[in-house]
Amino acid sequence: MERTFKRITKILRRIDDPRQAWKIQHNLAEILLICIIGITAGADSSYRIYLFAVNREAWLRKYLTLRHGIPGRLTIERVLAAIDPKAMERAFISIMREAQKASKGSVVAIDGKAFFNNRSEEGVANIFYMVGAWCTANGIALGQVQVNEKSNEITAIPELLKYLGIKGATVTIDAIGCQKGIVKQIIQENKANYVIALKANQLTMYTELSTYAQDCIKDSALSFKYSTLTTTENGHGRIEKRKYYLFTDIAWFADRKDWIGLAGVAMVHSTRLLRNKQPSSETRFYITSHTKIECVAEAIRSHWGIENCLHWVLDTTFREDSAATKNSSTAANLAHLRRLTANLLRSDSSSLSIPNKRYQCALNSDFLEQILFHSSILS
Repeated sequence: MERTFKRITKILRRIDDPRQAWKIQHNLAEILLICIIGITAGADSSYRIYLFAVNREAWLRKYLTLRHGIPGRLTIERVLAAIDPKAMERAFISIMREAQKASKGSVVAIDGKAFFNNRSEEGVANIFYMVGAWCTANGIALGQVQVNEKSNEITAIPELLKYLGIKGATVTIDAIGCQKGIVKQIIQENKANYVIALKANQLTMYTELSTYAQDCIKDSALSFKYSTLTTTENGHGRIEKRKYYLFTDIAWFADRKDWIGLAGVAMVHSTRLLRNKQPSSETRFYITSHTKIECVAEAIRSHWGIENCLHWVLDTTFREDSAATKNSSTAANLAHLRRLTANLLRSDSSSLSIPNKRYQCALNSDFLEQILFHSSILS
């Protein structure tokens, strides 16, 4: 087995087995490996993972011992429900540790995703959130932390940052992450930079910095106080023009010392033209530790990759929003496994789309081996 699969196997073996020892027949790491391989090949539920394993037993025996054969569907479901999702979180982040180191100088976007279709025994919808980190340079999910309420993202972000090795990267977060403790952690503990959305949740800061920025733009005599950059994107029937402004002369801001690393405030004015529709515009503000407008503009443009590339793929290709389960631990653990398989699929260099890669894995064992054993996920 190649390096990536060996590393995944080694780390999965560290997860504590919550089952009673005298009842155990199937190795925990092998059950999780079957889940990873099955999801890679298109299985979207524990039952389909089981069906995949039954039909590929001879092939699986090349890489797994399967001392007591293929674990049953109920065994797979019980294991996914019993494993502590926090243990799976730590395992995922450990697997991705080398990819995190490779993110130096890249943009790492942090954002939350809601899960709506996980239902309790009473049929009531359970909503929980996964706060994840995404490296935009290679399209890889670096880690994620589960929270039960969106407001808890404020506590989840520091927990996630604590485990990420992203020295030299630029961290981007939406306004919920605009907190003094978070910017301090990014600068002092992660040795990284930040570009964080600024909105009215920090009302005094937002009012003072946004007013200053707009007053400078209105007065042509103050143009020396900021730098600008304009970009235009044209595609899919849409033209979007963005003008970036970066103001680094903010020594006057009384609370600056409380925001570790704060070097400037950025403003972005976007104008969007859609075919057969009226133009629309939007102005957004950000705080940043960068002093170069090119770095700020790249970070802002790159941030939405986590939504457009990761969350969209999980919803459309892995059908995450419709993967209903009654057990919240099962839902969380499957979410971690999907992100790992999405990384494996995305890091493959073939020109196929991710849905077609999964289909090809289901049809062709050689291609499945290429995804599992020759991935560049850790390079």
